[in-house]
Amino acid sequence: MIVGFDYWQVLSHHPERIGHLIAVHQAAGDTVHVVSAIGAGRIGTVEAEVRAITPVPAVHEVVFRDPREAPYLKLAKCRELGIEVFYDDRDDVCRELAKHGILALRVTRQDAVSDLAAERR
Repeated sequence: MIVGFDYWQVLSHHPERIGHLIAVHQAAGDTVHVVSAIGAGRIGTVEAEVRAITPVPAVHEVVFRDPREAPYLKLAKCRELGIEVFYDDRDDVCRELAKHGILALRVTRQDAVSDLAAERR
């Protein structure tokens, strides 16, 4: 199975638990990717942050002009990588992935920030 994890508000905010899930998936023989939608000001920053938390084989950034593009950018990247299961904190991302046959598992944010306001630009 090919599994994807969002970085911000998922791995970043739950490093021990999500890191454990990543390790479990890898031990089961699954391929694991981290896919993060970011604004142009964050280009090139995610991989070092992810690798400081947990070892993963592949980290991908998809760059939006507006955070509303994130669901479509993540869908395109998931399709490109063959991701079948994806963990994300945004309802709109989970809905878009699910519409296209990807099992999307929502990680509820601990704060009450909206999907769009939760993105780092």
